Amino acid sequence: MLFDCRGHEVTALSQLAVDQFDNTVSLFLAHSKKTPEALGTTLETDPQLLIALIAKGFFYKMLAKASADPVALESLFKAKLSLRERGATQRESELLKALEDWCSGHLDLSISRLDNLLCKYPLDALTVKLTHACQFIRGQSKAMRSSTTKVLRAWSENDRDYGFILGCHCFGLEETGAYSEAEKIGKQAVELEPDDAWGTHAVGHVLEMSSRPQEGLNWLSQFQDRWDNCNNFSFHMYWHMALFHLELGHKDEVLHLYDNYIRKDHTDDFRDISNGVSLLYRLELEGVDVGHRWEEMARLSATHVNDHSLAFADAHYLLAILGAGNKLAADSFIETMEQKSQGDGTAQAVFRHIGMPLAKAIKASKVGQDGKCVDLLLPVFDQLQQIGGSHAQRDVFHRLLIDAAIRSNRHDTARELLEKRLQDRPDNIWALNRAARIEADFAEI
Repeated sequence: MLFDCRGHEVTALSQLAVDQFDNTVSLFLAHSKKTPEALGTTLETDPQLLIALIAKGFFYKMLAKASADPVALESLFKAKLSLRERGATQRESELLKALEDWCSGHLDLSISRLDNLLCKYPLDALTVKLTHACQFIRGQSKAMRSSTTKVLRAWSENDRDYGFILGCHCFGLEETGAYSEAEKIGKQAVELEPDDAWGTHAVGHVLEMSSRPQEGLNWLSQFQDRWDNCNNFSFHMYWHMALFHLELGHKDEVLHLYDNYIRKDHTDDFRDISNGVSLLYRLELEGVDVGHRWEEMARLSATHVNDHSLAFADAHYLLAILGAGNKLAADSFIETMEQKSQGDGTAQAVFRHIGMPLAKAIKASKVGQDGKCVDLLLPVFDQLQQIGGSHAQRDVFHRLLIDAAIRSNRHDTARELLEKRLQDRPDNIWALNRAARIEADFAEI
């Protein structure tokens, strides 16, 4: 009988493989670029290590692209073979079922199974992070907070990776508006685990939502050298720095960060594209000429025309395609979205009810039909969280709606949206500027 570093029984051939997987989990929690290599080493030591095969399947599903699905399915198949030949613990069996749920299109069922596992195995760091990540993909902020709240009762500073779990808890607190508590917990997390990029970024979210851009820059700058250890999550950290600079009016610095950090590697990962697209759109709303930068975003986004795994990703792809002025490609993209929205899976339901209205609203806005944009987006505005991502990431669509309302002279609607925004983000500079613009327009009448 073999056990991991937290006392969970593991079905494996050797303790070496178990220890190697413990290392993989720690790297996964840190968003380390060494995670794939560590997982590969683990599976070289024990090719049938069930827990490692399950983790690989989840990692590939998180990429939200059709080309990654075969790898996830292969991992699922190998994990089932391992189960048949070696058996499994209850924890491993449930994790395998959760992976199968997601591979079958039922992400919500997978999340429910993962969260239930935490009741019995609160010290299972892998399941904590997987649950948190999947809830984030679904925009389930209250669930994120609830899940980490219940597991933390079992954790202490003596437990390996405790700081990373605190970092997850910080993010759930921030996304549910508990800013003071989140800031305190997040800073404790980073003090315990200086490589906790997620916790560092969660505190950045607090400072962004609290309209404290200079503090945000000061906070993130302390940990810049740590980001060298991260995977592409480091690009997202620079994106947060760019948001703070934008709020302070440092538009040239935003473009510098975009060219030299955020888009330096020209990747096609949906998270990296989302960073770039939302930043270019924000800049354009502020009157900045972003030059040729839309072309790269549009070219890469068009390659995802048959993915349609996440409405959040698709909305950014569509913004990029339209940002480059390719209306025909946008029409084709929306058409394939509608085709893929049929079915009973979690993603399909989100596409039908929220993703499609959002996509059509984006197109309407970009072709000058601002009134139509408001009519399409306003009815689903309060449900946008379901497409996933954070408040800061979805904010680009909030800005799109508010500006469309202003341009179409729907000033009462714009005022209501701005009032709600200022409740959520007190002293938000962008909202105050937009409110002042509306009043200035009325003063001229």
